[in-house]
Amino acid sequence: MTTHPERYEKKSGGGCLMLFGLPFLAAGLAIMTLGVLGVKDDSGNSIPIYFALPFGGVFAAVGAGLVFGRGGIVFDKRTNEAIKWWGLLVPMKRTVAPLHSMKEVAITKEIRRSDKSTYTVYPVRVAHAGDQFKICEPRDYQKARQEAEEVAKFLNVELRDASAGGEGVVRQAADLDQSIREQARAKGEIVEIPPMPAGARIRHDLNGGRLTLEIPAPGVSPVILIMAAVMFLAPVGFMAFFLQGFFNLDEAPSLFRIVFYSFFLLFLAPVVLIPGRMVLSGMSKERITVTPDKLELSLVAPYWTRAKSIPASEIEELELIRHEGNGGREVNPEQVPKIVKNLALLGGGGGTIMARSDKQTLNFGRMLNREEAEWVLALVKRVLTS
Repeated sequence: MTTHPERYEKKSGGGCLMLFGLPFLAAGLAIMTLGVLGVKDDSGNSIPIYFALPFGGVFAAVGAGLVFGRGGIVFDKRTNEAIKWWGLLVPMKRTVAPLHSMKEVAITKEIRRSDKSTYTVYPVRVAHAGDQFKICEPRDYQKARQEAEEVAKFLNVELRDASAGGEGVVRQAADLDQSIREQARAKGEIVEIPPMPAGARIRHDLNGGRLTLEIPAPGVSPVILIMAAVMFLAPVGFMAFFLQGFFNLDEAPSLFRIVFYSFFLLFLAPVVLIPGRMVLSGMSKERITVTPDKLELSLVAPYWTRAKSIPASEIEELELIRHEGNGGREVNPEQVPKIVKNLALLGGGGGTIMARSDKQTLNFGRMLNREEAEWVLALVKRVLTS
């Protein structure tokens, strides 16, 4: 990416793609060459040319695209042009639009599936006159956010973040670097705190501008216990069944036994950790500490505690993300662990509170009903904007 007060440019292609494409290109050229020259092997057979040209051509074309393929986006204020181009080392195809036709920058979330893997990407696109310019598709949300903000500020257009589902959060270009405290002061906003909901399960203490909230653990439902048991027992049973002939290793060399047992323990480790984490997630409580300087979230489980924090001056978004099935926006599974989402749906949770900066995202308030979540959100926002 190249930025200039009057020009934004981002290129794609080259780098690792070249290394990945070289074997395809070399294999394709080799197959076509052998077919054209009629080179024979030791048995006197050669590759038929009607097979070598199309088969090798496919490999060579794929390899050439990866090795020589280039693309890019250019926004130029001096010429008032937005250019999307593609070519082999040099531009061969160009799409040009007036720069003033760029309406908004959008971040979305897409789940890509193939035969062997499933992964999530966060495409960043610029919309104009019914069309779109794709900027990038990182797998990391924070990278997508940083890129999107850079483009939105350059074009001076609004940024729509729909990565958590629904219509998304819309921010104007002038507000992108403002913390929620600066946004509230600019609007003259005073956060009103609703009455504490009856029967709330939250322990809280507000003293001297310091807010401490403790949200009890959601508990482990029978469904989660069954899932954890299946996830643990199924692979262990599978391995024991197919390797039962190797378990009697008394006569085997010591080195072989060490290697075998080490391999078995390496296999067993994730089998134990994944269902164990599921159970511990249900047993862990949330402790939120908020001051005018920072927001800290601690997950406190029986055997471990994990804490993360964001400086208050960097928090640009603070909102309630409602769970799917509760009439609100869909929870982003990359932001809220899937196990938490499932627990919330089983328990009738009302949402998750999301705090975002350009560097990280914190989610808390799982398993709270809507009234509790809105009350916690107001308390936290009141302290952060004071």
